[in-house]
This record gives sequence, structure tokens and C-alpha cells, in this order.
Amino acid sequence: MAITVDVEATIGAQAFGTAVYSLEIPSIYFGITIGLTILIAVKASQQTVSIYMKTKSFFNLYVWMIWVLLIANLLQAIINWLFIRGDLLGTLGFFFGSCILWTLQTQLALQIIANRLGLVIMDKSRVKIMKICLLVIVGIINISVACIWIPARLTHKEPFVRINEIWDRMEKIIYLMVDLTLNAIFLRKVRRELIAGGLTKYWLLFNCNVAAVSVSLSMDILIIVMMSLPNPFLYAITHPVAYSVKLVIEMLMADLISTIARQPHQLLSRSNV
Repeated sequence: MAITVDVEATIGAQAFGTAVYSLEIPSIYFGITIGLTILIAVKASQQTVSIYMKTKSFFNLYVWMIWVLLIANLLQAIINWLFIRGDLLGTLGFFFGSCILWTLQTQLALQIIANRLGLVIMDKSRVKIMKICLLVIVGIINISVACIWIPARLTHKEPFVRINEIWDRMEKIIYLMVDLTLNAIFLRKVRRELIAGGLTKYWLLFNCNVAAVSVSLSMDILIIVMMSLPNPFLYAITHPVAYSVKLVIEMLMADLISTIARQPHQLLSRSNV
């Protein structure tokens, strides 16, 4: 998870060294999150209106996922910021709320990627099974982390703390690998079934997705690296930034897919692709 505290009674900026180290850097991350939230809200509004105009309904899974993820990112950034300022205590409610927001982030970010992958998979039953498997696997990880992370933060008992240090890093590596696998499958589908079939207009989608995957995975790596720093809130405040960046990427990819799909086909023989 995203927040650790050495002593429950010591909270806020005073617990984490000098003001520059404990407050100013998290302030930058918090500001980035707010800026990304505004950008995402504008883009989400545009996509929501566009989808509504086509379907005449707000009951669209993609729309709900992007809005809930946006709100989860914003709320996590706010409570982390209030905690580092000393306005929130490290209570059971605080840590449980952090777990809920983190669970929403991990579940929704992967489900949005799976939703994009479903656009290039013809067998929709496979897509449904894939989404359910993701929900269950990530859900098990979410529950296991909560069962270890919350006691470690509240009791500071050595067994919980030690197990948490190991499992927290392992689950983030697992998440990175799942993210990479989903995107690799998407790229493979686009390359072998669309581009190789002569639809050369999808080269733009392929190349942009390669760049997007690099940025998305760099966010996962950033979170893992930040866990090794002595100030826990440099790690905590990274979560909403990372998942906001991931959301921006997915929304831009959705726009790109829609734009390319409307373009006229330019067919080439397989030997020319």
C-alpha cells in the first residue's frame, strides 16, 4: 500500500525530517495530481457526452470506470496531503479508507485496459472470462494486502511489518507484470490481426501504444522505487499521480482508437506489411 508511519502518535510533516524533505516534494506531487485531475475531468466530460450522444444512455461501463478512478485518485491525494500536514490521524478508519481507494485504483486501471483489449478480441466470451479472472486475482491480492498492511501500520509488530515489507513489493511487481501482459496481448492482436491483415492505418495505434506502455510501466516502476526511500510519504503521494497518468493514457488511447476506426481503410497485401 501507499502509506507507512513509524510511530502512530507522530503524524504530519514534523514526523518526517526537514520541511523541504517532508512537505515540499509531496506538495509538488499533490499539485501534479490536481492538475491531472482537471485535465482528466475535462476529457472525461467530453467522452461521456460523446458516448451519450451515440447510445442515449449513461449506463456505459467505460464511462463509470473512468469517473470512479478519477474520484479515487483525487480522494487519495487529498487524504494523503491532509495526513502529511497533520490534519488526519493514523487511525483504523484512515488506513481502511486508504485500502479501499487503492483497491479501486488497481481494479479499475486493469479493467480499463482489459476493456480496450476487448475491442480487438472477436470472441466476447473470452473477454468476459478475462475480466472476471482479473477481478478475482487482483481482488485476492487486494484482500491479502489489506490483511497484512493495516495491522502492520496500526500495531507495528515485527511479524506484520516484515511480511508487509516483502509482500507489498511483491504484489506491485505482480501488478506490473499483469499490466505488461495485457498491453503485450493488445499489441500482438493489433500487429497480427489488423496490421498484418492489411489495415495499415493501425500502425499509428501500434506505435502510440508502445509509447503509452512505456510510460505506464514507468509509473509502476516509480512506485516500487519510491518504496525504498526513507520518507514514506514520497511513496504515498506517488500513487494518485501514477494512476492519474495511467488514466490519461487510457483516455487518449480510447480517443485514438475511435479516430482511427473512422478513417477509410488502406489495404495492403500481407507481403507489404
